[in-house]
Formats: sequence, C-alpha cells, structure tokens
Amino acid sequence: MSGRVIIGLTGNIATGKSAIMRLAAERGALTIDADRVVHELLDGDAAIQTAVADAFGPGVRRADGRIDRAALGAIVFGDAEQLGRLEALLHPVVRAEIGRRVAATDAPVVMIEAIKLLEGPLAAVCRQVWVTTCARETQLERLRVCRGLDEATAVARVEAQSLQADKIARADVVIATDGLMTQTQAQFETAWGELQMTSDE
Repeated sequence: MSGRVIIGLTGNIATGKSAIMRLAAERGALTIDADRVVHELLDGDAAIQTAVADAFGPGVRRADGRIDRAALGAIVFGDAEQLGRLEALLHPVVRAEIGRRVAATDAPVVMIEAIKLLEGPLAAVCRQVWVTTCARETQLERLRVCRGLDEATAVARVEAQSLQADKIARADVVIATDGLMTQTQAQFETAWGELQMTSDE
C-alpha cells in the first residue's frame, strides 16, 4: 500500500471489535484501542490523575495516585452531564496520544478503535470507517458469558449506548459478527482486499 491508511473502527459494546483488531494486527497494522489509551492515562499520567480527582473528588483516586476506574464509573455511568465533563477532560489528551503513535509508526495501515469515533473529530482523519454489528441477543450473551455480567447489568450497558443503526448509516464497511469466526474473518478479508486496491490506485 502506498502511504499510510487510517481506518476507524467502531461499534457498540460486545459486537466483535476486538476480533477485527486482532485480524488487522496479524496483517501488520498498528492497532490503537482508544479505551486502552484512556486506561493508560488514568494509570500513569500524573497530570490527568490530578485533573480527574479535582473534577470528581478525591474518592476516585487510589493511594498510589492511580484513578479508581470503578469509583469513577459509578459517578459518570448513567449521568450524561458527568460523563460529558469526563470526556471533555480526557478526549483531547487521548487524541493527542493517538496522533503521536500514528506519527511514530512505519506501519502502512493504522486501525483506531473508538466507541465514540463518530461523535468526535477522530473520524475526520480516517480513510474509512468500519463498524461491527450483531443482534442485541448476541451482545447480551457475550456480556454474560465472556464478561461475567448479570442480566440487568448487561442490559444497562447495551441500552446506555447509541443505536447501532446510527453507526451503520455512516460506515464504509459493516462487519456482522453474529455467525462463526470464519464468517467474520471472510468479511474482514473482503474489506481488507478492497482497501488494498483503493490504496494502490
């Protein structure tokens, strides 16, 4: 591929984004999980830790300085105003860190996974937007089996997110993950091959 291609990957909770990231990494892409970047900042960036504690109270900070994500989540989950405050604080720093990693890599393809990719400016730097999707029942089963959530918590997590249809409407590539992994991989291979042709034009 000539030049660097940036793919934005999004989709609601438990729709198979991690599987697509693994497939991309196996083909030499640099994969960046925006949520993992957030975790790294909350664990290791003293300035961010102080800012979050100032905004949400000392109870969200552990004795070693790291942010207690469970305590922070209890404050912002289900509270749009508080979540907005947190995102306004974190998102610019996360975007800057993602930009640094993209600039530093020699990988011809970068895939950035972000649950709110389409709600912010990251989407504008992406050549394509890929969206994973599956049935609500599949999401709930994965949350129960793979993440150990009870039914009520799983339902709350699913219902807290924007409609999958809104993401699909803005996608360049849609990958349905309800079936076998081989079916998911086949869809990935088709999209990857078309990306290759587009990049070589």
